[in-house]
Amino acid sequence: MILTWKLLFTSLPYVAFALGCKVILTEVLNLRGFLEFSDIALVLTGGIFLIGFMLAGTMADYKESEKIPSEIACSLETIEESLLFAQASKNPLGFENSLEKFAGVVESVFGFFTNKLNLETVFVKVNSLNELAVAIDKAGSAPIALRVINELSALRKIISRINVIKKKDFIAYGYALLELLLLAIFFLMIAIFKTILAEIVLVGFVFLIYVYMYRLIRDIDDPFDYNEDGIAQGSEVELFPFLEYRERLKKKIAK
Repeated sequence: MILTWKLLFTSLPYVAFALGCKVILTEVLNLRGFLEFSDIALVLTGGIFLIGFMLAGTMADYKESEKIPSEIACSLETIEESLLFAQASKNPLGFENSLEKFAGVVESVFGFFTNKLNLETVFVKVNSLNELAVAIDKAGSAPIALRVINELSALRKIISRINVIKKKDFIAYGYALLELLLLAIFFLMIAIFKTILAEIVLVGFVFLIYVYMYRLIRDIDDPFDYNEDGIAQGSEVELFPFLEYRERLKKKIAK
C-alpha cells in the first residue's frame, strides 16, 4: 500500500517548489505575468500526447518483462529435473553435489536481479553447468543432456534480455523532448490568472501531472530494480515466480 502512493508523495516536493516560486513572483515581487493561460494551453496539450506515446511504449516493454521471472523459473526447474533424472540413473558418476552446484547458479541469477553480480559473473556460473551436461551424456542419457543444453541457451537469452532492459532507455530522444517540455511548463510562472485560488490550483495540478507522469515513465522503463531481498523498489515486475522456486530448491537441498 505504501509503494502505491510512494511515487505521488515523492512528487509533491516538486509541486510545492513550483507553487512557492509562483507565489513569490506574484505576491512578493508583484509580477502578475505576461501571457494568458490560454496562450500556453496548446503547449500543455501537446505534452499530453507525448506523455501518452512514451507511456504506451514503456508499458508494452513492461508487459513483456512481466513474463521473464516465470520463464527463468521454468527453465531453471527443467534443468533441475534433468539433473535429478541423471542422478537416479544406473551410472551416476560425475553428479556429486550437482544440486548444490546448480543452487549456486540460481543464487547468481538472484544476485543479478538485485544488482550484486554483473552479467559476466552470472554467465560464468551458468556455463559451469555445461560440465554436468557432459557428465549426463557420458552416463548414457544424451536426450537429457540435450535438454539441459537447450535450457541453458534459453536461460542465457533471458538474462541477456534483462541486461539490455536495465541498461537501455526507451527512445532516448523521446525523453529529451519530454524533459524539454517539463522546462516549458515553467511558462506557467509567467501566466496570468484571474484569482490567486485559480493560480494555486492550476499551477499545482499541472505540475503534479507532468512531474508524476515523467517519473512514472522513468520508473516503468526500468522494471528490474530490487533491493537485496528481491523486493521491488517501485513499479517493478514481481519476482515471486522465481523467488518461490528459489525457496523450493532450498527446501529440497535442506532435506
